[in-house]
Amino acid sequence: AGPGLQETPGPLFAPVAGAVVRGWGERTEAGPSSGVLVRPPPAARVTAPCSGRAAFAGPFRSYGVLLILDCGGGYHFVLSGFERLDIGVGMAVQAGEPVGTMPGWDPRDAGRGAGQRPQLYIELRRDGQPVNPAPFLRAHG
Repeated sequence: AGPGLQETPGPLFAPVAGAVVRGWGERTEAGPSSGVLVRPPPAARVTAPCSGRAAFAGPFRSYGVLLILDCGGGYHFVLSGFERLDIGVGMAVQAGEPVGTMPGWDPRDAGRGAGQRPQLYIELRRDGQPVNPAPFLRAHG
């Protein structure tokens, strides 16, 4: 079994409300998913899942706009899919504090080649290894 909640650095929260479209460990083209994919409402506000500092904030390879939060205790949250970040590298945040927003999306545009609905990728790492974030995340809001 995985680490208990008491081993985490303080309370952890779901960074956004939305439907889980791919759970941790589900099969992908690259093997088992090491994170969770959530489909939030368009232009949703994303909040810090933990109290900590931004270790990385900005565009990264094919991940788009990426945020890595150092939660302490060897834990890091990796979040990607933002339209805009509201924090920068080194900035401290409290759990539940806004860190950015998701892209807007209009379902009427999907048929006109406007792309699929935005999704937020959430990965929790403990000492550099992905762990299932589901047991640690309390409901948003």
